[in-house]
Amino acid sequence: MAEIRHLPRAPITEALVDLRVQVPPGFSVEALVRALDQRDNLGYTKKGAIVRGEFGFSLNVQQGSTAAGRATSVGVRLHSADEKYVAQLSVEGFTLSRLQPYESWENLIHEAERLWAGYRECLAVERIVRVATRYINNLRLPPTADWARFLNLLPMLPEGLPEAMSAFLQRFVIHDGTSEATVILTQALEAATSLERVLPVILDIDAFRGETAFAPAEPEVWRYLEQLHALKNRVFFGCLTDAAIELYL
Repeated sequence: MAEIRHLPRAPITEALVDLRVQVPPGFSVEALVRALDQRDNLGYTKKGAIVRGEFGFSLNVQQGSTAAGRATSVGVRLHSADEKYVAQLSVEGFTLSRLQPYESWENLIHEAERLWAGYRECLAVERIVRVATRYINNLRLPPTADWARFLNLLPMLPEGLPEAMSAFLQRFVIHDGTSEATVILTQALEAATSLERVLPVILDIDAFRGETAFAPAEPEVWRYLEQLHALKNRVFFGCLTDAAIELYL
């Protein structure tokens, strides 16, 4: 495991905080949108609706089977003035994403707390039922046939098979007893062109805990997010060697 430290050139393409919520019965998305409008969309710009698709299937003895779908608006998507933060605020939950260039966890969590305070007032949130943070990294490693030079989580082929590998996908679900959290870890090599001269390895770390009961106005949820962030760091630095980490110092 590489030493956990700050990376000045971190390969993060997106980092997010996600809180799923329980709201009073019958609270509508229209009421949420009106409340956000009254608060100037919390200083962001409204970009569009968040739509949830529903698909149905029915069977009629005489007419046969039919399929139907419908889209339901559940919230709105807001962008910061510089387009680096994207907030998805719905009657189901709160998500704040930081896009490239990533700054720091402290900046992300500070902005999340600010927006959350306005969001929970608009929605009259009763409780938080799921807490998550997710980091998507694009490692872009130097071309190599020796994966162990950069990765501790190695893609292995059985002996006797061709050794040239142009793409792979690995997915692991990990449970942490200390934080009672789950991590979905995905490592993938995207197909690269001969002109790129890099290996675009995606390292996607989704750390979360479901079935929670955090109060919306109490600080416990933010302290728990700090635990998830520390767990995410352990996974990230555990997956990479020192040679890989040096690429981002």
